[in-house]
Amino acid sequence: MFKEFSQTDINPFWPRLLAELGKLQANFINGADVLLPLCRILAEVSQSQAVMIIPKDTLNSDDMPASATCWCRDPVRYLTLWKEAKAWPFSNQEPIVHRWQSFVIWPAKRVNIQIFFHSSSEQWLSFLLSSSELLSDIIMGMLVQQTIEWQDRVRNRGVHSVDSEMFQSIVSNSEDLILVASRSPFGVPSIMYANAAATCISHYPRSQLIGKPITLLFREELNQSAAGGRESELLQAINSRREFDGELICSKADNETAVLHMHLVALEEHSEHGSLFALVGRDITEHKQLQQIMARTQKMQAMGQLVGGIAHDFNNILGVLKGNLELMELKTSEEKIARYLATAFKACQRGTDLTRRLLQFSRQEQFSANLYQVNDVIEGIEELIGKSLTTQVSLILEPGQQLDEILVDRGDLEDALLNLVLNARDAMGGEGKIIIRSGIEFLAGFLPGLCGRPMVETGQYITVSVLDTGSGIAPHLLDKIFEPFFTTKDKSDGTGLGLSMVYGFVKRSNGYMSVIKSDSFGTEFRLWFPVATQKGRQVLGVVERPEAPKVSQRVRVLIVDDEVDLLNVLQEYCEILGMEVEAYSDPLVVREKYKAGLKGIDLLITDVLMPGGINGYELAKELCAKEDISVLLISGFIGDIGLTSNEEMPYQVLHKPFAIDGLVGALQQVGIHFSQQR
Repeated sequence: MFKEFSQTDINPFWPRLLAELGKLQANFINGADVLLPLCRILAEVSQSQAVMIIPKDTLNSDDMPASATCWCRDPVRYLTLWKEAKAWPFSNQEPIVHRWQSFVIWPAKRVNIQIFFHSSSEQWLSFLLSSSELLSDIIMGMLVQQTIEWQDRVRNRGVHSVDSEMFQSIVSNSEDLILVASRSPFGVPSIMYANAAATCISHYPRSQLIGKPITLLFREELNQSAAGGRESELLQAINSRREFDGELICSKADNETAVLHMHLVALEEHSEHGSLFALVGRDITEHKQLQQIMARTQKMQAMGQLVGGIAHDFNNILGVLKGNLELMELKTSEEKIARYLATAFKACQRGTDLTRRLLQFSRQEQFSANLYQVNDVIEGIEELIGKSLTTQVSLILEPGQQLDEILVDRGDLEDALLNLVLNARDAMGGEGKIIIRSGIEFLAGFLPGLCGRPMVETGQYITVSVLDTGSGIAPHLLDKIFEPFFTTKDKSDGTGLGLSMVYGFVKRSNGYMSVIKSDSFGTEFRLWFPVATQKGRQVLGVVERPEAPKVSQRVRVLIVDDEVDLLNVLQEYCEILGMEVEAYSDPLVVREKYKAGLKGIDLLITDVLMPGGINGYELAKELCAKEDISVLLISGFIGDIGLTSNEEMPYQVLHKPFAIDGLVGALQQVGIHFSQQR
């Protein structure tokens, strides 16, 4: 057989298929059941939605027989799959590989077995046509032997006495898992009957369920009880023949788990099989996940509002400190005082960086978004990232081709990538490989990954992934990693704001973020950004000046801010820049004074969030409706002001805290001109 294989052209399916079948053959020799794993392997290699291994003489059964083995990606599809397959009309003809409706069908020669592939790849049919003889020689020995052994076990157990026609007609098509089990005085309760939904939910074929102890399905639940030094509620109910109603963790064949709401009913007290009972379970895994996602979303929203409010107030404090320090710097020339001021400026900058990170988590909109190619952003910070890594860390870029633009704040995206890379470096202990990969992906339904399964907006997304070869994230921490101040590092190594900042940026970019994998071989974080369908706001660079310039013509500015100390700083700034200033701390007073007209006002500078029933955005709209004036909004946190998207913001926004140079740059962007004299 292998000589024949060596003389054939190597089909792209063969390398992976041979490797997987070799492992399966070893398990078969050691006595393991291989029917379901074989179905899974064939489904993955052929990219099928489902694979069924069926004895040819069972196609006349109304329901999928227990002797059939099926692996299906979609539980709903599983319940209707048999009705589609049993309509196959060629069971009495010469066996040949062919396509029929949604199936590719492989009737194996010389054996009473055929394999149905549902919705396989286009190349799979041609592969089977050219390789079925060789593939049959490799796998049919395992299939025939296990099918014969299973049928012998069925006859010896007399399963059909339980799986009667009447009983089967009631339960076989139920969407709930239904098991009938027996409890003999001398052994563990064993499964006598399992309906199609039991296979659908557990991924075990009925041939691997019937006759096995119920601990096969509930081993995690039983292990947890044993670890606590107590008998599980399920076993207590079985042994005492009382009803049980509650949630249990089902251990599936693929090592995943499902949450079932189970109901236990005692049947016959004494039968030839011992005491019988029925277990009826509904899969509530998705419902529980949605509950967790909703709770997590509400928690993150509440934390965002709290953090945003704190950061807003803190920004006002920093603005007052920084502004007064700068005014002192502008009005003194003493060297010793200048050194003190420089130290104070550094402390203010640390506070500014901290609030910026907090606001990146809590801010709901971004007002500096523009259209970018994600590959350009990655390449632009490649050198900066490289300098942040040790020589023992390899940085590999894998850019996708022909990617559409995304609408993001470039600075926020750069910060997000840098944070993910630094986290990856720390997770590897400064030694390993980091990959930054971009691509395009279509999302629909649920978000892939390990951080819950939230629903997504259907569409095309540009992806950015950061992969490392570190030790992974413990599963119980995955629900907490995006929370502000949560960190697994030493407090001296980080604030715990890195991932929360990235999460906030992705969220306000209308994107998604998740951990795709995390194990002992490494972790992959993936960001999804919707393909841009609209134009971004033009962002002009801020012109830094060594000294404060003067406006080139007369400008009357109206300043509104409820923080009096910050209002005084702004007034001083504008006077230094050569403007005539009117300043108010109450927006309602401004509304009343200028309701008839603006009386020569050229520029409005206003805080966004203010008490009194009107915010800065609303005030600007009212005043601009009277006359056409320039507007500059200032804010440390733009909360809910009635805007649903970035594109609806018609005014320039300057984020607090800022220095006089930042104010000059923002004023230039709204059309204020300055002279070149110093």
